[in-house]
Order: sequence, then structure tokens, then C-alpha cells
Amino acid sequence: MDKSLKGLIRWFCRKITLNELASIVVVLLEILNGKNNDFELKPEQESKSANYRKFTFDELRALTEPPELKPDVLFDWKQLKNDYFLKHLQELKPVQRKAGSISPPGHCRCEHCGAPVEYLYLNDGRKGNQVRCKVCNKLSPTGRIRRPCNAKYYCPYCGHALFFWKENEVETIYKCQNLKCSHFIEHQQNLTRQEARERSENISNSNYKLHYQYREYHISPGDLECARPLMKTKVDLRNIHNSYHTVGLVLSLFINVGLSSRQTREVLKGLFGIKISHQTVINYVNASASIIAPWLDKSLPRPASTVAGDETYIIVENEWHYTWFTIDSATRAICGYNISDNRGTKPALATLYNTFGPPESNIDKKFTFIRDGLGSYDAAINAYNQKCNVDIIQGKTVVGLENMDQTSTQYRPFKQLIERLNRTYKFHTRPRAGFKSLAGAICMTTMFVAYYNYMRKHTARLNTPPLLLDALKGIQSYPKQWAKLLQLASA
Repeated sequence: MDKSLKGLIRWFCRKITLNELASIVVVLLEILNGKNNDFELKPEQESKSANYRKFTFDELRALTEPPELKPDVLFDWKQLKNDYFLKHLQELKPVQRKAGSISPPGHCRCEHCGAPVEYLYLNDGRKGNQVRCKVCNKLSPTGRIRRPCNAKYYCPYCGHALFFWKENEVETIYKCQNLKCSHFIEHQQNLTRQEARERSENISNSNYKLHYQYREYHISPGDLECARPLMKTKVDLRNIHNSYHTVGLVLSLFINVGLSSRQTREVLKGLFGIKISHQTVINYVNASASIIAPWLDKSLPRPASTVAGDETYIIVENEWHYTWFTIDSATRAICGYNISDNRGTKPALATLYNTFGPPESNIDKKFTFIRDGLGSYDAAINAYNQKCNVDIIQGKTVVGLENMDQTSTQYRPFKQLIERLNRTYKFHTRPRAGFKSLAGAICMTTMFVAYYNYMRKHTARLNTPPLLLDALKGIQSYPKQWAKLLQLASA
């Protein structure tokens, strides 16, 4: 039973007695049997049609200048002249103009057959606005003049000016309202019978995207920054009383093994005789993350061609937050990461910038990005490509657990890589039972990325980490590896 329906029944039962309920059941049975028609029931909800509120982006970009008006030439004037000769056995001569008569402008052409001005004569006397063609005998204007337009963008399908439709903090949407636009006609013909019936009842129904739309993004540089640890922390590792080996033990237990801060405290005391508080454990992790984060961002690998991305849930201060990851299919290394309190376009776009770098540096490159059906990825990819007006990133959507289309069948293995990464990340975050602060979640995630890329061994990589550091060669101990990474990051 649906939860909302069950809640309605609970509320209803609290309002009546047992005897009243017995009386109501009799009436309900009469309604079910069709014996009582005094009560009107809510109609059954029809399943959503195929195109209902489908979040899609139009492939063609809007024009920044009005297109040149070109007449549709239906006939070839030379062929018509040849047909005239075969029929009358004489050439069709140009127009014989009388002395003092007004001639059409020299640039004028017949819009129907393309005949030059020699075969055209004015059809409206001194007004000079209309000509008739001697070859096809059809009327044409002497010259089409487009009225001045202050529109910013024009439809790439019909050339009509796009009007400002709506905007939000991320984008401004322009829309083509031409009902004769080829884009609109094609999408209107693709509507199902149910959709066409709904539109006939309400012509302004906005549940179906039929008109061409162009989205102009206004993203500030600050929106492209991913969440990173604070540079100033409570503890400076250079002034602590414990050795770097102790710090390495804390990081090994807290990050590599996935223990909580209190579990780490107990293990250090029970196995190594080291007495520190759980807050000291947190302080050491946060201080290490502030040191490693700048070095880690510089060391994140740039993907070769195919990248998988996804977001997963974490709890911060009893509220849902989201961790964004991208992974290179070739090296299995994390290429970008971010944490946000929403799944909107801004954090998705920031993750793409963190993964691929600025669009200006990738104009001659092509990337394939595999992700789920979250609309924020489509918007982020569109905004990234729009920066240079080049399709640098091509998105591929893989949704569900079964392959329902060719795209899912082809790219499912890549999507499983990021799903496996999310499960590994969940294993390391689960002991925390939620984070008490966003800063703690960011620090833990930063250290997890460093561990995943440079320490965690993968069977697909012949039991080696995704990225090999010369400085870590020959070092098998986790505490010594952390100490070496801190040394590299501090240099």
C-alpha cells in the first residue's frame, strides 16, 4: 500500500469511532459494487506519456546574427527557357523596355525561377515594389528588407528572433515562438495521441517541449571552485608533540581502514600504547588534508578520452549532501571530486572543470562522459561546450539496472566503474554515521582521494594503485607512505 494512502487511512480512523467505521464500510461496499452512485471518485491517473516534461537540450546553437534571406527557387529559368523554345520554336527574348520606362533594380532576381533582371519588369508602375517574371510569369518583390531587430539570438532552424522566456541564477532561456519553424513542426508530429489530445485541450500546455530553446549560462569564476579544506586549521603538524609516525598511524586507521575517530583512538591505545583523544585524531586528519589538498589538485590526472561520473549521498549536520566523483576509464584514477549541498548545475559544472580543466585548453580534444540521467549533467556539459562553441564533451546516459537501449549496452561497463568507486567511498564514510560539519566531510573526502589514487591497490591494475609515485616505491608501510605524501605536499 502507498505510504500516502496509509497515512490518509490513519488520519481518517482517528476522526471516527468503531461503530461509525462499520457504517462507512457498508457504504464503501455499495460504491464498489456500483449500487451507490452518489459519490464521485477521483479519476484514475494515466501513465505519463513518452515526451512528458522530457529534460533535453537542442543540439544546434543559436545564431548571434540574423541569417541571410535566400529565396526558395522552385524552377530553373534556363530550363524554362529551353522548354519555351521546344514549344514555340523560338527563343524567349528579354523584356523590351520603352524609352523613359523605369527598370527594376540591377540586383533583383525572380524568387521562383532565379531569372535575372533582364527578364523582369515592374508590375506596379512607379512604386517599384513588385516585379513580374517573363519566364515563369510569377510575381516577386524587388528586394526583401529585414526590419531592424534588437534580438540577441536567432533560431538556427527558421531564423526567427528568439525572445526572452525566463531565467534563474544559473541560466537565461531564450525561446523561438514561430509556429512554422521546422523544429516545432517535427516535434509536434512526434507527439503521441494522448499528448496531442492534451495539447488540443490546452494549447499553452508547458509539459511538452516543442519549441527551440537556447540556454545562456552566466557562471561566475567562484561557481567553478570545488569544495576544498581550509588552509588554517586548529593544529599545525609542525608543532605537535607526537611524531609523524603517529600521524601516519592515525591516517592509516582513519582513512585506509575506515575507522571512526573514537575507534582510531581505542586501537592506538590498545595496540600501540599511544594515548590521544578522538578530537586529536580529527585535528590530525584536518591538518593533513589542508596540506595535501593543493598538491592533490595539481596531481589529479587529466583523462585521456572516456570518463565516468556520478554523485553519491552523505549526511552532514543531519542534512543530505552530495559527493561528486569522476574516474578515468583507462587508469581507474579519480580525476575530479567535489562536495555540495545540492545536485544543481553549478556543482556539476565545477566538477567538470576540476576534471577536464578550462574549455580553452581542450578545444582540439574530444571526451566522452558517461553519467546517469540527472539533468544537471546535461546542463553542465552544455555550459562547458558553450564556453568555446565547440562540442568538447559528449555525454552518454546510462540509467537503470538493465540495458534498455544501445547506449546503455555499450557504456554500462564504464558506469559500473564509478558505481564501484561509490561503494568503496561509502565503506569509508559509513563508520562516521554522518559528519558533524561540512569541513570534516571535505577533509575526509580529500584524504580518501589521495589514498584511492596513490595507495589502494586494484586487481584490475595488477595489484598496483592507479597512479604510481616514484617517491612511494619500495615503501610498504601505510604510515610511512602517509608521512612521505605529507613531505611531498609540504615541499
